[in-house]
Amino acid sequence: MALTETFAKDIKYMRACAGDKHTDGGSMCLRVNSGGDPVDQGFAVKRLISRQHMMASLMCLTLALSAAPALAALGQAPSTALPSAAAASSPAARALAANSVARAGLYTAHPLQLENGTVVQEYATPAGLVFAVSWRGPVLPDLSLLLGEYFSGYKLETDQARALGKRGSPVNVMSKQLIVRSTGRMRNFAGCAYAPELIPAGVNINDVLQ
Repeated sequence: MALTETFAKDIKYMRACAGDKHTDGGSMCLRVNSGGDPVDQGFAVKRLISRQHMMASLMCLTLALSAAPALAALGQAPSTALPSAAAASSPAARALAANSVARAGLYTAHPLQLENGTVVQEYATPAGLVFAVSWRGPVLPDLSLLLGEYFSGYKLETDQARALGKRGSPVNVMSKQLIVRSTGRMRNFAGCAYAPELIPAGVNINDVLQ
């Protein structure tokens, strides 16, 4: 017997007795409990799902979440490239065809397209640390993820700018630790951020982010 939602809702209209148990022949069951007079009080229906079903669901969720690469933050390792088949089907983000492009051995560029259409570029040192990021697309990416430990400095600077009445676009943050330039309007955002102290020797940051 298939234990559907309709069956669960209709069971109170059946001639069921307290303690009756209905199973699907597998690991799911419905147990009927009496809440006093069944005519006036009705029946309470409780579905018990086996631990095996719960574990299988959790495993599927874990696999789905691990299929897509997370955005890398400044000072961290770049996003891991996905195999082409997995990248095409990833619901959260997919690596672009030229996932890791070497630039004269001085740094590597790692393009990543988010599911909302925004393209994020991560630029990493030969040692494997992201020293700069850029973005362009219809949705502003989560800067707390892109900036990582540098986000607190960004927030402090922007909060101070708002206190002085500076709101909206463009946003420019310039300090010894962090440079952020962000412009845009609805469905058209662009910007970049980098940590000066992480830029590899011999790299012109303006050439990288042009």
